[in-house]
Amino acid sequence: MPRDQRRNQLLETAAAIVRAEGTDALTLARLAEQAGVTKPIAYEHFGTRAGLLIALYRYFDARQAQAVETALAAQARTLEDVVEILSAAYVDCVLQAGPEFGAIAAALAASEEMDDFRQALREGYVDQYLAALAKFVPLPGPEGRAVLLGVIGAADILSQTAAAGRMSRAEAIAALSRIMLGALRPS
Repeated sequence: MPRDQRRNQLLETAAAIVRAEGTDALTLARLAEQAGVTKPIAYEHFGTRAGLLIALYRYFDARQAQAVETALAAQARTLEDVVEILSAAYVDCVLQAGPEFGAIAAALAASEEMDDFRQALREGYVDQYLAALAKFVPLPGPEGRAVLLGVIGAADILSQTAAAGRMSRAEAIAALSRIMLGALRPS
């Protein structure tokens, strides 16, 4: 199997393990066993358990980024369109990943490696949002980045709340859209 295909197979298997058994059950040895490969193959792809968890997190994140780009290209005609697309994509990413997304983040929370990774993810979201919103609203310099970091914080909380079943998808998207529009419109 080509390397990229093998990696995707391993990531899908890892997601299934986390979904069925939780993050504590996810080890490189368990992954290799479930995927039907040798342990060295799992170690070659991810190096460490933290490396595996980060790769799994990235895997979910890449799907979200692709969904955003596709939707923006097809439907982004107004600020409201862009806000709705960004809000729905963020919430849907967490919901599609299921409870394992939050569990993966929690499992990595104490890791310095994860802190750096999460900061890089946030910065990537800020860059993506700046590009998507630039046509409709100016967000200059550090203040614009700070506003978007706040929006991303709200997106995290609302998405996790929806994933936990304490709020519907529609409620999370509507709340995030409202927060984002409020933050973006001049006062």
